[in-house]
Formats: sequence, structure tokens, C-alpha cells
Amino acid sequence: MLLLIVAVKVHGQSSSAITELDPTVAIALELSEKVRLDLYAGREKSEEIDSAKGKVGAGISFRMKPVFRRFLDSFDKDKQHLLVLAATYEYSIANEAEVRSVEKKLMLDATLRYALPRDLLLSNRNRSEFRWVNGDYHFRYRNRPMLERPFRIRTREITPYIAAEAEWDQRYRKWNVFKFSTGLVVPLVRRVSLEFLYERQHCVTCSVANTNIFGLALNTSFKLKKR
Repeated sequence: MLLLIVAVKVHGQSSSAITELDPTVAIALELSEKVRLDLYAGREKSEEIDSAKGKVGAGISFRMKPVFRRFLDSFDKDKQHLLVLAATYEYSIANEAEVRSVEKKLMLDATLRYALPRDLLLSNRNRSEFRWVNGDYHFRYRNRPMLERPFRIRTREITPYIAAEAEWDQRYRKWNVFKFSTGLVVPLVRRVSLEFLYERQHCVTCSVANTNIFGLALNTSFKLKKR
């Protein structure tokens, strides 16, 4: 259904698009087998003005019901669990000419995962966003299904993935942003990985409808030592 909505919305729109590069650095602190603290900083497309925004965020996640033994060696321990709940606070600023957009938001996530045959992993992230954009509050809902499969090349296990996302915005009372993305996660050294991402974003309420986004994310993880 999500793919059908995206196809209908994108059809007939202009193919002209802008391109941007969005880097991100993320640090994960494993507090226990079930709880993780996440810190990140980076850059991403702003939907308020025609500019990218700088962002910083902090969140905590809770893992429930570990069932996927195939992914025990995965860099991301969330992949071992059927359900992960998370709460994140993010602050971001975008500037364009003399226009400035400041956003504060609280994000609540519920991500379900399913192990499919041939080592495929299907996840579905449901995100509720409580946003304050330049002081004005509104709500947004986002749904993002993703399919991935790890491959071992010599001593490294790389993980390619594909995903689609749709966003419903309270201000417009409709699905207004649609994203298709594909990426690759490559482990560098122990607890450090590099993620390469390409995303095609289509926005029906933005002045620029289409954006090509190339992302690069450096992910690190630390485990809290037990006394």
C-alpha cells in the first residue's frame, strides 16, 4: 500500500531535482543487553525552507523479545529483537539567505522486525513526531519499511538494504513526503561501521519537489563495562 501511494503521488511531477550531501556521526552506548543510549550529529534536508539543516540529537531505546539468532554477530544488536521502542529528542537549525528555521522535536519509535527465508530481515519503523518549528507545534507520523540482507566477504560482513518511507503531516492533513532509499553498511574495525546511502525524496508541499540525497554516516558503538 505504501509503494502504491508513493507511485500515485510521484506520477506526473517534474523530474527536475536538486542534489545534496548529508554526513552524520552517531555514537551508541550499550547500557545493558536491552537498553542503549544514542547520540548523533549531522546534516539533512529541511522541509521548511530550501536548505539543509544541521541537527543534534540524543535518544534511548529498549529492546524486547530477542528471537533472531542469525543476527547475533550483527553490528547493530537491535536486529536480534522482534520489537524495539525508542524515544529521541532532536534540535536542528536551517538557514537560507535571511530566513532561519529552528526545530525542536520529540520522536517516539516502535520498530517491528521479521526474519524471512534466505537471511532476509524485514523491519517496519513507526515514528510519531511532536514538532515545534519556530515555536509552532504540530504532529507528524512516519512509516518506514526496510529490507536488508548481510553478506560475508572474507572476514567482513556487509549489509545492503532498500527502504521506502511516507510521512503524514498534521499541517496539511495528508501524506506529503515520500522517500525511496538504498544503502550499504560496511564494518571498518571493531564497533565502527560506515554507511553509504542514496535517497530520492519527493515532497508535494515543498517549493522544490524532488531531491537526490547522498548520505555518509560514521557509526560507533561502546559497551558499558560492568563492575
